[in-house]
Order: sequence, then C-alpha cells, then structure tokens
Amino acid sequence: MKKIVLMFLAFVFVCTTAFAFIYEGKIMTKEEIKQLTDDALIQTFTEIMIEKRATQEFHRNTGFTPKEYENFKLLLGFIINLRREFVSRNIEVPPIEDWIK
Repeated sequence: MKKIVLMFLAFVFVCTTAFAFIYEGKIMTKEEIKQLTDDALIQTFTEIMIEKRATQEFHRNTGFTPKEYENFKLLLGFIINLRREFVSRNIEVPPIEDWIK
C-alpha cells in the first residue's frame, strides 16, 4: 500500500511540474498586441500556435485539471486577439496550423 501511495505522489509531482512548464508564456492584452511591430506580431503568433499545439498534444492523453482548463481558454483568447490584430493590419496570417500538423 505504501508503494502505491508513493507512486501516486511521485506521479502527481511530475504532472504538476509538467503543467507548470506548459503555460509560462505571457498572455498579452489587446493594447500590448497593438504595440507589436508586424514582425513581432508574426513571431508572437507563431510561438503561441506552437505552444497551443504542444499543449494539445500533452493533454490529449492526460486530461485537464480545472486550472489548466482555464489557462487553455486564456491561451485560445490570446490567439483570437492576435488574429484580430492581423486582420486590422491587413496582414496575412501565416498557415502555421498546416505547417505543424
């Protein structure tokens, strides 16, 4: 029984550490996004799409905790704000989704 408890605690520790690693990027406000240069906007969008895909792959088999679910929704909102800024600047959105499939 002690072995099972220790294994469970080790698993929880590893998962908690992995969850903390996944969402270390800063979620920018609409105002911060508007201040980005075109190149910085493209770079930020690229990085966040990579982060999103990596997060989806990680969670595909492990599931979400309530906190991770909320963080994922924030990440999606950030992507939407970035795409809106692309539209407002008439910049073509890089087809990153296709590139990372």
